[in-house]
Amino acid sequence: MINFRYHVVSIIGIFVALAVGVVLGAGPLQSRIHQGVGSTGTSAAADPTLSAQADAEAAGLKALASSKLTGSLAGSQVSLLVLPGASDDDVASIRSTLTDAGASVVGRVTLTDNWESTSMNQYRTTLSTTLASHLASSATKTASADGIVGYSIAQVLSASGAETDLLRQILTDESTPIMRIDEEPAGSATKLVAIGPRAQTTLSSASPAAVTKSSDAWVGLAQAIGSTSGVVVGDASSRDAMVTQLRGSGTSVTTVDSVGTTLAAVATALALSQNGSGARAFGVGNGAQSVIPNVK
Repeated sequence: MINFRYHVVSIIGIFVALAVGVVLGAGPLQSRIHQGVGSTGTSAAADPTLSAQADAEAAGLKALASSKLTGSLAGSQVSLLVLPGASDDDVASIRSTLTDAGASVVGRVTLTDNWESTSMNQYRTTLSTTLASHLASSATKTASADGIVGYSIAQVLSASGAETDLLRQILTDESTPIMRIDEEPAGSATKLVAIGPRAQTTLSSASPAAVTKSSDAWVGLAQAIGSTSGVVVGDASSRDAMVTQLRGSGTSVTTVDSVGTTLAAVATALALSQNGSGARAFGVGNGAQSVIPNVK
């Protein structure tokens, strides 16, 4: 007689199979389709069948996940950090999945190129001295300059008071802003989610020079996000990708790759719902430990 355990195992198996399907259909493959539409206009990019398959797989994964996600983040207060180059569509997708799971989004900020540009390393080092004097976290006593900047950003989103107000003023200074406020933080966030850009496409000769990113800036922010059991979502499709480097640094923070897919949005919500499970790496990119968090 088929028992309940058999049904659970079967459902989990289907969930994982769909996740892998989404990665192939709505992840790297879909990315190539979009690139083709915008540049070469190849036949693969114009194939409606491929697009329909990707949409179907994404919809199937989201529908299957909804039974596990509904109410799983009830009472959670989340603030979003939009990293330079992140897509508004990707931010909206992750936000929608989090709120569908019961979370409340209590603030959103966008970090500027000044936060990660290697050309601004000295500026951030100098700035960190001032920021450190207003920080509440004891972890900053041994943190790097970029770590202090990261903890300062986190405090603006998760706390209130005179010291936090000063941090905010420094970080949003109009002359050289580290971040901009998109939605007023309520100061009550208990979890932070940082959303990074997809894999970078080749720039044309007419495009402005790309910002050289500092992996130390990503590590510094990730340390602060990890202290809230938050998640960093981004790209790990190459060895040079920032999430790949973040995973290689050993920073204690949960990461999700394949940003821009339904898989990434679902994995982010599942990871946030599993408090106390430790830092993990989810997705199919470099350094991933498993495709999605265990479905309980």
